[in-house]
Amino acid sequence: MGSAERKPSLDRGILIVAGLIGAALMVGYVDTLVSAGSTNGHRFGSLVDQNGHVFASEAGSHGYKLVAFGFTQCPDVCPTTLLKVHRVLDALGPVKGSLTPLFVTLDPVHDTPQALQQYTAAFDERIIGITGDAGEVRAFASTYGVYPPGEEQSAMREAITHSPMIYLLGRDNEMLAAYQPVAGVDTIAQDISRRQGR
Repeated sequence: MGSAERKPSLDRGILIVAGLIGAALMVGYVDTLVSAGSTNGHRFGSLVDQNGHVFASEAGSHGYKLVAFGFTQCPDVCPTTLLKVHRVLDALGPVKGSLTPLFVTLDPVHDTPQALQQYTAAFDERIIGITGDAGEVRAFASTYGVYPPGEEQSAMREAITHSPMIYLLGRDNEMLAAYQPVAGVDTIAQDISRRQGR
C-alpha cells in the first residue's frame, strides 16, 4: 500500500489521539468547576429531545439527570460513555425512575432528533437524545465545562474536543457531580443513590 493510501487512516488516527488528549485535559478543568462551586443550573431553553419535543426544564422537571455530551460520529469516547450510562442504570435497579439519562449532542448540525434516537437506542432505549440550535447547545454545554474556555472547535467531526465525564444534575439542573472516566459503574450508582437519599 502506498503512502497516499495510508494517509487518510493516519490522519484519522492523529485526530482521534488529539481528541483523547484534549478530553483528558478537560477532566482537570471540570474538577476545578465542581471544586469552585460553579454548579448553578442552566435551563435547557428550547433544546429538543429525540422526538422533536421541547425538553421541559422547569425546576424539578425530570428529577435528577445523568448527562453525557458527545456526538453520533464520535469514534470511541462517546460509545464507551453511553455503555457506562447503560450499566449504571441497570446497577441502580428498579428505583432508577427518578433519574433521567440524557445524551446532549455537540454536533446539532448533523445530529438530528432521528439520528439521535437511533444512536442512543443502540446503547439503551431509556437514554434521551437532546439537540437544538447550535448556539444554544454550546451555551448549555459550556455551563458545565464541557469545552475548554475559548477553544475553537474543528469542523471535522472526529476532532470535536469535549469532556468525557458523565454529569449528575439535580432537580434544578445544578451540577452535583462530574464522574471521571475512571469511575466504576458501582461507584457512580452508589453515589447517585446516596445523593437521592435512597
